[in-house]
Amino acid sequence: MLEADKAFFIKAYFDDLKGRVAFLAELFGMGKKDEALMLTCCYIEALGTRRFGHASKIRSYSRILIEHGRNDLWQLVHPRQIKAVLNSRVSLAAELPALSAAVDASGNELVDPDELVARLDPSLPSLQHKAWLRENVFRGSIAAISYERIRSELVHDISAASTLSFSTSTYKGAPVPELSFETLFVSLQVIVTTAAEASAEANKWWFEA
Repeated sequence: MLEADKAFFIKAYFDDLKGRVAFLAELFGMGKKDEALMLTCCYIEALGTRRFGHASKIRSYSRILIEHGRNDLWQLVHPRQIKAVLNSRVSLAAELPALSAAVDASGNELVDPDELVARLDPSLPSLQHKAWLRENVFRGSIAAISYERIRSELVHDISAASTLSFSTSTYKGAPVPELSFETLFVSLQVIVTTAAEASAEANKWWFEA
């Protein structure tokens, strides 16, 4: 394919995608709030899968929000969620009391993932477990929570709530913002804009990078 032809198709693709994303705001304004939110989450998931190609949809979804959503909230780890992740690892049963105590040191405060990994590292029994935590700490993130509690529930349960609040959680002493259509929609717009600009500049699909 000629370079000029490829540039044309890239532009046409992203012009169409931006139109689809813009329509989500119209849909929300028409009162179709659950539908707009569900599609927003599905677009984020699809773009994450195209960009990273992970077999795990939650991993692709979370990663694209964390790396390209331009909202620090997505990477932050919720203490209760990461404790559930640790509890699911059967081989860590003996270490769970020490690991839980380390997590509980945060109280209700959301934690930076690197800080949490450093805090838990001394209680992990092997290099394999340390590597596993680095690979899976995202499962305790706000991004992953939005996948499980918003994306998945909206797709599989039509009566799911369209917002998610963290009534007792804080970050740097301030209340954690609720997850809503607006929060996710802004990040989706940023992801699409980033993908379009990078693709146009390199004259190749962002997903090929």
